[in-house]
Amino acid sequence: MNFSDYLDRVRAVYDTHASALPLNPGAAKAAVEAVEAQLGFPISADIRQAWLLADGGESDVPVFMRPGYLTGYDFLSLEEAIAERARMSDRAPRYAGYDEPASADGRIREGWFHQGWLPFASFGAGTLLLMVDHSPGDGGTMGQIIAFSHDPDQITWVAPSFAALLTGSIVEIENDPEEFLGEY
Repeated sequence: MNFSDYLDRVRAVYDTHASALPLNPGAAKAAVEAVEAQLGFPISADIRQAWLLADGGESDVPVFMRPGYLTGYDFLSLEEAIAERARMSDRAPRYAGYDEPASADGRIREGWFHQGWLPFASFGAGTLLLMVDHSPGDGGTMGQIIAFSHDPDQITWVAPSFAALLTGSIVEIENDPEEFLGEY
């Protein structure tokens, strides 16, 4: 599923519930290229295209759901994504010696932060993050989606690609729009 089609379906859910989906205008190509230069690697094509269509959205306005979970995630702007990434980098040393492994999943590299992890969605001021993984483990794939969850703190595998996340996310949203929109 591509992001444009996904947004059409998410907007339809918002419209059905008499709400608007307030997304920012798309990021300029030059802004995306500047972020890629800062990161030192190209952003995977599908999430890059998402930011070109919409540079995030308003806080506390969900755009994604993680398959199998009830939490709606906000879409981060490029600027917010870089800020969340910096917070992860700053926080990672505090996890040294943490009792539980950061990941027991071979698709994800060990540790609490890698330069190739790029958040794009958040819940609860970064207590839950969805990230595109540009530095996967040996069993993983470039561009896979992983998650940071606080309490219990863990890094987990979510989907093989952004497109696969979108497919799973829209199923969750359309099956339970009230939960997604917080109308319970």
